[in-house]
Amino acid sequence: MSTGHDDLDAWKRQRTVTLAFELADSGRCEHFGDIAYTLQFERGLSISLIDDPAVRRQLNERCADAREALAPEPEPPEAPETVTTRAQTPSLLRRAASALRRSGTLASGLRSAAS
Repeated sequence: MSTGHDDLDAWKRQRTVTLAFELADSGRCEHFGDIAYTLQFERGLSISLIDDPAVRRQLNERCADAREALAPEPEPPEAPETVTTRAQTPSLLRRAASALRRSGTLASGLRSAAS
């Protein structure tokens, strides 16, 4: 024969387990310790109801899964900008010499400097 006291204990047990799994799935808790700390402030709930190695492991896994789901996806690495090498970019002297060559003053300037 069921008594009201048995029903109350069953309700407390169910509520404790339900809240523990809700906290684990929310992503706010990192592990079982955070869940136990949070539940200790709930009136009438007993941490001992969820203090079982199998339940701890399951809560820890659910916490990790929830936090992983909430974490932003890592951005793909950006393509590195094209790095110009020295061979691709002429030096200042080469650019000046090529400008002088195009204008035709390099050859005449060298002849006059030699004389």
